[in-house]
Amino acid sequence: MKKIDFTLFFIFIILYSLGLLWQFSASGVELIIYGKMETFIKFLIYSIMSISAMILFIYVPRKIFIKYSKPIFYLSLLLLIIVYFPFLGSHGDYRRWIYLFGLSFQPSELYKLTLILFASYVLSKDYYLWEKGRHLFPLIFLAFIGVILIVFETDFSTGVLTYLIFLSVLYIGTYKTKHFYIPFSLLIFAPIVVFLKKEWLNRIIGTLYPFKKLTQEGYQIAQSLIAIGSGGFFGLGYMNGKQKFLYVPLVSKDFIFSLICEETGIIGGGIVIFIYLILLIRGYSISMKVPDVFFKILAFGITTHIFSQAIIVVGVNLGLFPTTGLTLPFISYGGSSLLINGIEAGILLNISRFVE
Repeated sequence: MKKIDFTLFFIFIILYSLGLLWQFSASGVELIIYGKMETFIKFLIYSIMSISAMILFIYVPRKIFIKYSKPIFYLSLLLLIIVYFPFLGSHGDYRRWIYLFGLSFQPSELYKLTLILFASYVLSKDYYLWEKGRHLFPLIFLAFIGVILIVFETDFSTGVLTYLIFLSVLYIGTYKTKHFYIPFSLLIFAPIVVFLKKEWLNRIIGTLYPFKKLTQEGYQIAQSLIAIGSGGFFGLGYMNGKQKFLYVPLVSKDFIFSLICEETGIIGGGIVIFIYLILLIRGYSISMKVPDVFFKILAFGITTHIFSQAIIVVGVNLGLFPTTGLTLPFISYGGSSLLINGIEAGILLNISRFVE
């Protein structure tokens, strides 16, 4: 056993630092209007919790992950069901959070991680026994049930992302690629669901024509593009962004990347993307070099989750994808997502100690 991958560790620290810097910038609006920076203070607390979780999970023994991957996965499925209880999970038209004792938690964030853990456990346990594809059906069925529960929370983007991450883990974890085709074919239901839900269809239309559809669906992307465009190559300077002043909705959450680009320019935005790219390379390198099959699949799944979510959020800010509600890992405001990001970072650093 070696030391952790310090390059990867510093990448995570840089991402946390970027989050603190631009949450502070975004909260400048709150300070001017309301005389306080509540969002930044909460983000600071969430960041401390997330970093603490990262450090803790660096030293969690492998046997603990193996032992609890199954019960934690079933617990996360149960939490996805509890979201539908009116007295615990009601939140207007959206049922994404559990509310208890004044606190809120988003179970879908936990489910993404526990699905990766559970799939890694199942696939590594019988890594060479997938000659008969029927052994995969329980895993595929449970994964699909969780995704359906998330989609019916009216969180289509998280549901699709979760299933795509699962497919990637399944693809590298199965003995024969033909076993991948059946679960992949289930994606045919995605466009059907979109056409049945008018709101999601309108989001796609708003993405294609953001400046013609200045409604709720197109407004966010239009303002994000204005922010990015006004930043030019070098940006307006830190704290000098203008679109954050009630023009870009959810600037501290979904559209934090547009604020970074407005204040640091295309160069600054490119650096952020490059940091995530380094994370991808280091994460996949760890996955390839670690001898343990469980750790190998787990590292691949976590790295895929962080990078794919980052790219999707960047794409939304650039008007390439419809608005999703997803957070930019380690940078966007969101207690549940930030905590899970910290746990994932800790697990990945933990695995890096066993690289040969």
